[in-house]
Amino acid sequence: MMAKTTEKTTGKTAEVAAGKTASAFADKIVDKMARAKTGAYAAGKTAPAGKIGVVGAPLTYDRPLVVEFVLTELKKGRSLNEICTSRSDLPHSHTFMEWVLENDPPGLVDAYARAREFGYRALADEIIELTNRTHEWVTIHKQDSDGNYLFDEKGEPVLDKILMPLNSDVIAHRRLQIDTRKWILSKVLPKIYGDKVTQELVGANGGPIAMTTVNVKNLTDMELQQMEQLMLKASKTIEGSCD
Repeated sequence: MMAKTTEKTTGKTAEVAAGKTASAFADKIVDKMARAKTGAYAAGKTAPAGKIGVVGAPLTYDRPLVVEFVLTELKKGRSLNEICTSRSDLPHSHTFMEWVLENDPPGLVDAYARAREFGYRALADEIIELTNRTHEWVTIHKQDSDGNYLFDEKGEPVLDKILMPLNSDVIAHRRLQIDTRKWILSKVLPKIYGDKVTQELVGANGGPIAMTTVNVKNLTDMELQQMEQLMLKASKTIEGSCD
């Protein structure tokens, strides 16, 4: 039984290790954010948990620490609003965007753009994961052999997790998640994920268009009239293809 469990989990070793590394890095930043630069911090004591920077009226933030934390989370594909509302000691997303516009700390504009691009590329990876997922773990209220729901000594329901195939509702939600990510990627990274179609006018065998000089002096009135009609027809065709 133990060997089977190990076999199932071995395939996800790299993924789990990468997740733990990112989580440990974020935890270090959060710890630094919690240890505010106050007199207590200078004395080697831990500042009150959940406080960034100097607590006072108004509240100020240690921008480098806040920026480091926010950019790290943005690279995971999280939205700025989700990040800023996940902790009570982070500034509002509008405040953070003001820092970006001010480029304070210096270099924030470029760092923010890079973090956003990393995050968008993470969304592309999520599309593959969502597409390949055929089952998911569902939390249920555990029952005994007679079908009675189980409760612990505190009266709390005993929960269990079972692996279930995706039903129609979940599949519809997955499709919405995938379509939303595809739409975002097509707008923010159009050169990579866009569906832009371009038209090129080329000559024979894909070569350049050959230009020919016509001496209209030797053409009859009928020939000139036919040429004018052909040019007018060609211009309408080109205009229609561009619309």
